[in-house]
Amino acid sequence: MDFQKLVNSNIKKLKLEKGLTQEQFAERIGKSARAISKIECNYVMPSAQTINNICKEFGILPDVLCRSTTINKSKVEVLRLINSILEKLSLVQLKQILEIIKTFDK
Repeated sequence: MDFQKLVNSNIKKLKLEKGLTQEQFAERIGKSARAISKIECNYVMPSAQTINNICKEFGILPDVLCRSTTINKSKVEVLRLINSILEKLSLVQLKQILEIIKTFDK
């Protein structure tokens, strides 16, 4: 699967998992329903700003959209919660957490 198709497919999956219509989703990220349709049909790649808005809406980091693994709704919820907690931490705390996370990657 090419990169654009992967990203666009993941956007559509996340939108559907959240139970949003194209119109509702478009309104939340400041786009038209037509623009969302073009993304979902893989006619266009979303701009960096649109990807940023999508990530804010779903509470995820952009790399989630680039993963070829199936996006699991409960996993997205956990990632959203983790991300919301991490945003409140200091740089020192983030570095400490990074070291802890690295121990799981061995």
